[in-house]
Order: sequence, then structure tokens, then C-alpha cells
Amino acid sequence: LNPLKTKKNNDEVPIKEKLLKLGLAAFLSYGFVSNMTYAVMLSLAYFVFTSKTGITPLAPGQKAPFLAVYTTFFVINNFLRPVRLAVATYTASYFEDAIKFLQRRLNLNRVFATGLVVFLFNVCGTFAAMFVGGQLGGAGV
Repeated sequence: LNPLKTKKNNDEVPIKEKLLKLGLAAFLSYGFVSNMTYAVMLSLAYFVFTSKTGITPLAPGQKAPFLAVYTTFFVINNFLRPVRLAVATYTASYFEDAIKFLQRRLNLNRVFATGLVVFLFNVCGTFAAMFVGGQLGGAGV
């Protein structure tokens, strides 16, 4: 089972290829949307685990029980892939706008503006979402 492929008319067409046909902004958008859903699922798994057990999954001996809870959310997230693709397609224009804005505002070429968008949204945005999710989930990080 390849997580980057979906069935379509009995042919496997990778989501990656579909997004590249829509353009780089759609590909970046999918990365962001996917990262956010995984951050939410990880935060929910942490919250459910700590609510159920009363202890952090970071405590000694809690790795396996936490992974059992997280696996449930991981499976749910895999069923949400078509939704992530739809949201990524919808939000792709915002990523394109962000790239163009950085090009204009900071006088960057497209490669550097794209790299900055990736860093800001996909890297910093993911860490911020995980931090906020951890705080809401009771991680106290």
C-alpha cells in the first residue's frame, strides 16, 4: 500500500503527479495541508492518551501504548486524503499569491521566494501547529 497513490479507474495515479500538473503552488499547498492534519492528529492522539491514562506518552514505558492510540488517528488521517487533496487544490492560489508577494516585496527571484514560502509555511507552520496542539493537548512543552 503506497500512501501517495489513489485508485482512479483501476489505474494508480500518484497524488504527487496530480498536484504537479496543477502547479508548484498546489504541491506546496498539499504539503502544508498534510502537515497540518498530521499535527492535529498527533495532538489529538496525545490528548486522548493523556486523558485516558493520566500520564504523558513521554514517560518511560509509554511508547507502545501511545503508538497504538496514534495508529488509530493515522488510519483516520489516511481516509482523509481526498479531503486534503481538495483543500490543497482550493488553497493553491494562496500559496501562489504568497510567492508573488515575496517576490515583489523582498525583490526575490521565484526560487528564493518559493523556498521562503516553504520554510515559513511548511517548516515554521508545522512546528507552530505542533506546539499549539501540544499546549492544548496538555503536553506543557
